[in-house]
Amino acid sequence: VSERGDRRSYSIASTPDVTHAFDLLIDIEPQGIGSQFLQDLEVGQDIEFLGPLGQFVLHKPVTPTGELQPINFIATGSGIAPYRSMLAELLQLRKVPNQINLYWGMRYSKHLFWLDEFEELMDEFPQFHFSPVLSKPEDDWTLSRGRVTDMLAALDLPVEGAYYLCGSQAMVDSVRLLLQKKQVSEAGIYYEKFY
Repeated sequence: VSERGDRRSYSIASTPDVTHAFDLLIDIEPQGIGSQFLQDLEVGQDIEFLGPLGQFVLHKPVTPTGELQPINFIATGSGIAPYRSMLAELLQLRKVPNQINLYWGMRYSKHLFWLDEFEELMDEFPQFHFSPVLSKPEDDWTLSRGRVTDMLAALDLPVEGAYYLCGSQAMVDSVRLLLQKKQVSEAGIYYEKFY
């Protein structure tokens, strides 16, 4: 909370094993009120903040018959933040056997981060798959090109399963519409909009 009382929301990006602090992922490029405030802080400076709010949490990924459902995380930009802790919770702590897919859309490869972490998770947990997609890729980019909705449109997505969406309002709305066209139940779609 700034001196003027302005508030900005950020997702906690810490893994569950961090108990003495918390990590935030902040896009400073737009130079908004929140990012400027945080950039101007000095080490040791006291600030006031509100604790976690909202309902963007993990849900039980099992059908009423007990069948394991795939878990799909879809993000653009800094919408990846809450998934870092969710993936650690599911894979490292709960050790769920469900297939888990992470689809992440960015503009440029130079803006991608945590790649080593996601690749290590893929190596350690065979049920986890990470698929980045770039809307403005360099010529040497060999993975998916376009928007995250383009990638999802080309996939045979399971109707049953949990779909978590985090990104801009336009992205969340377009992915929800795409999932509905693919007959995914609205009850299995969870989202957090920002901007």
